[in-house]
Amino acid sequence: MAQLALNKPHWVKRWAIRLSKVLFFILLFVAVGRTLGNPYNWVNHSLADKLATFIYGYGHVGGEEIDDTYFYIDVLAVITITIVIYLITMKLIRKIRSK
Repeated sequence: MAQLALNKPHWVKRWAIRLSKVLFFILLFVAVGRTLGNPYNWVNHSLADKLATFIYGYGHVGGEEIDDTYFYIDVLAVITITIVIYLITMKLIRKIRSK
């Protein structure tokens, strides 16, 4: 009877693994975002200005639109870097566990 209590259903293990992967991705996302820092320091201003003009249209770009564009660039960069690091990490873990 005690042995039966120790065996968890398969779905519990699967959901625990999925939850740990999601938490790892969120932790990685926050770490990458904090590491990159302020986008005003690493994004070229002319690139942000051209992108804001493309998004909002000529003559409709003000300070708030530029700030929004810096935010969009920052989020896209953080998501891209996080996905790359996450995929590499998961491949490495899978490779190590298969040996």
